[in-house]
Amino acid sequence: MTLVADPEVRVDAPVAFGFAPGVREALPRFRGRCTVVRLATLDNDVLGVPRWYTLQEAWAEQGSTAASRWAGNPVVSVSASDDPELVLATSTPVVVVGADNAANRWARQVVDAIRETCRSVLVVDMGPRPDPSYADIATFGFDRQHGAALLALLTAS
Repeated sequence: MTLVADPEVRVDAPVAFGFAPGVREALPRFRGRCTVVRLATLDNDVLGVPRWYTLQEAWAEQGSTAASRWAGNPVVSVSASDDPELVLATSTPVVVVGADNAANRWARQVVDAIRETCRSVLVVDMGPRPDPSYADIATFGFDRQHGAALLALLTAS
């Protein structure tokens, strides 16, 4: 059996994101090294990519600046079976990425715990109907175009 990755997609059309108050001004803090918490609501089955893909492989053009910058960030994957009070031993900013964050009790608990224990937290909701209390950035989609635009936003220099 031969596995073939999806063709690379370039972001030609602008994607509109929703931003909580003050988030645009805080973005530079998250553009360097950060810890990424990936909620299981945005796993590879949801994204429609092979299970071994990372977010940059799912969303970024291979070898691009965005892919290279994003690949340097450690990723912690969290699901409903994990303790929501997970302790992140990090002084780096934390980016939480999920879909429909407010719709899942465990996802809300994880976001709340991270917000309580970390100084700089940016919560991204890629679902179609984000709740502003669990979305500092709302992308309104998690397809490759929205993902690439998010990585471009978070890795801009």
